[in-house]
Amino acid sequence: MQARAEILHVEDDASLQNLVRAALERLGGYTVRTAASGGEALAVAEQCAPRLLLLDLDLPDMSGIATLRALRSLPGLAEVPAVLLTAVCGPQVQLELRPLGVREILQKPFRPRLLVQAVGRILGASGQ
Repeated sequence: MQARAEILHVEDDASLQNLVRAALERLGGYTVRTAASGGEALAVAEQCAPRLLLLDLDLPDMSGIATLRALRSLPGLAEVPAVLLTAVCGPQVQLELRPLGVREILQKPFRPRLLVQAVGRILGASGQ
């Protein structure tokens, strides 16, 4: 039996955490590890081996960009694909995100099935 790919989801809104977890676990068959802040994401990432990083930009302790940069500095996470799930992401922010390995930016509100499809495309393309 093949291991389920782990996804690290960083989101401070509990209702969105639950929605994303339900979609990715039930519809996609993934294992989701959730963190409510950048600092918590760093702690969780050190305890698991996420195959994908799914982040919001607006986090309580540090921005999603700062969180992604910090995650990239951890062993084994420099090349892990990242997806942003955020309400606002202008062109300037998008330019800043591309060098950080952000593969896709999904706008909130989102359709759970489209999220699962995007994750599947990215993980399938990276052979994970």
